[in-house]
Amino acid sequence: MQSDKPLNYRFITLVIIIGFSLRIMSMIVLKSYIAPQAWEYGDIAENIVEGRGFSRINEFSHTIENTSSHAPLYPYFLSFFYQFGQKNRVYLIIQLIQILVSALTIWIIYKTTLLLFNRLSAIIAASGASLYPPLIYYSTKLTPTVWTVFFMSLTIFFILKLKNNSLRTTFLCGLTMGLSILTNPIAFAFFPGLIIWYLVKKPVGFRKLCLLILVTLVVLVPWTIRNHKIHHRPVPVTTQFCKNFWIGNNPNATGTDYYRVLRNDKPIFVLMTSTLPRAVKHDLGRQTEIERSDYFLNQGLVFIVQNPGKSMNLLFTKAFYFWWFAPPEINGSVDAIKYRVINTMIYVPLLVLGIIGIVLSLSHNYKKQSLVLILVLIIISATYIFTHVGLARYRMPVEAILIIFASLSLTKFKRYFTKKQL
Repeated sequence: MQSDKPLNYRFITLVIIIGFSLRIMSMIVLKSYIAPQAWEYGDIAENIVEGRGFSRINEFSHTIENTSSHAPLYPYFLSFFYQFGQKNRVYLIIQLIQILVSALTIWIIYKTTLLLFNRLSAIIAASGASLYPPLIYYSTKLTPTVWTVFFMSLTIFFILKLKNNSLRTTFLCGLTMGLSILTNPIAFAFFPGLIIWYLVKKPVGFRKLCLLILVTLVVLVPWTIRNHKIHHRPVPVTTQFCKNFWIGNNPNATGTDYYRVLRNDKPIFVLMTSTLPRAVKHDLGRQTEIERSDYFLNQGLVFIVQNPGKSMNLLFTKAFYFWWFAPPEINGSVDAIKYRVINTMIYVPLLVLGIIGIVLSLSHNYKKQSLVLILVLIIISATYIFTHVGLARYRMPVEAILIIFASLSLTKFKRYFTKKQL
């Protein structure tokens, strides 16, 4: 009997080509390469190119300072191209590379789902990743989102292959996990996820787990050393957690970055830090980044201790915003509001099918393998809920995982209805 693998691979190749083409079309139609907004990542990249190192403007003193506010990989990626000038053709090249990375992610999701479930689920997951509008949208935005999803998806794929007892796979997994963290520290979720997975299921040997973690830490060491030289204190990747913690836990907290958004002809965004008293802002302007980080952490903890009821309500509010959508008056994404109806129509079936898929995976023989994905999903969402949420891109790594579980749901439904018809 002739194998159906060539047919499957031809189909997946077609799916990836379609996904790549849709992303190119999106870039062309939206003209996203014309003077795109790069936010803090672009500011840091500009300073790198201009010889000021990894730095940005202190929002309180309005002076440039060396910073560890953001993970380094994406600003350095941008800076490589910024040295050729911030021109539309340079932005075009950046976005083309991101589109290629997003297309490769489709293949990774296919291979991961194949390891977890079965060939039909893998085909469905790849098709979903190829056609899913948010993944298409973020491939053309100058944010690290597409890279975060790529490296985290690749790390999950290697984690699932660890049982093959290959040292090469272990090293590759540690490398991609380290790169994930250097792209977005939310990838630290892999550490507790892996440890819990090991304690519950023992899918790999203890030595291999230790080697994996060691390789990951080695990848982080150069940046951690750099941070120690700047701040004279261990900072593994960024100082941003404490500030984000305060943003989500203070008397004016709304659950997002924003205190409010005034929408006239041009939206006016009032960031949470704008609510600080003038005297506090003045004091923060004279402090180092580490001192400001300590201030925000302490203030956030004081708020929780003194306001346990309000803090609990905020947790529920942030959980709702993370798994749903923040209201327009505190959502700083213009596009999120513009395409809210479309996003809702797309997201609801993914969420429902993803949750069903998680339940199905735990009740079948897939439990041992799928548990690590579920743990990472829970830890990522809990981290954002504990700090602050609101921007749709924070949820992209979670939505990529939901696509995998949703494919299992659709496979089970197909088989169920096929049997009913026989």
